[in-house]
Amino acid sequence: MRKSNAFKSRLFLYCRLVLCVSFFSCSCFWIKVQAQSAGDLELIGSTHFYSAAQERHYKRAGNSNSVLRMRSKSFVAAYNPLSLSMKGAMYLYQHVFTLQLARSCPYEITCSNFAKHAIHDHGIVKGMLLAADRVMRCNRIALLDVPPMNRDEHTGAIKDDLNLYE
Repeated sequence: MRKSNAFKSRLFLYCRLVLCVSFFSCSCFWIKVQAQSAGDLELIGSTHFYSAAQERHYKRAGNSNSVLRMRSKSFVAAYNPLSLSMKGAMYLYQHVFTLQLARSCPYEITCSNFAKHAIHDHGIVKGMLLAADRVMRCNRIALLDVPPMNRDEHTGAIKDDLNLYE
């Protein structure tokens, strides 16, 4: 019985020590983060993250955020959790993950914008299937099967209009 009480008291002391150390280290880290945030925000604001070629890639026809805007003024429709999570995931994908992949997208309308328009025009089920099909075709091997008449003469990008899937 005495051994059990001694073990419990040591365990309790150890847990308190771990909590104190973790709280102290987190608070020191938070103070450093708060001290650097003004300078970091100024640096981020003055830095251009996209090159001119990447800017042109995202400014092409069909690459817009107009699909993400709310069509309905209703509070329930505007803050639907499913809609917000889908649009948030698409925004995260476009602004975080595709920074590394955007240069290799051979299509005139990028795959993520194609997915946004497909979901907007055809609904969630058919839109997701069309988007998955498009992403699976977005590689260098699939480029061999594209007929020359489906390419833009000036940019060389593949024209894959959403109207083809009606």
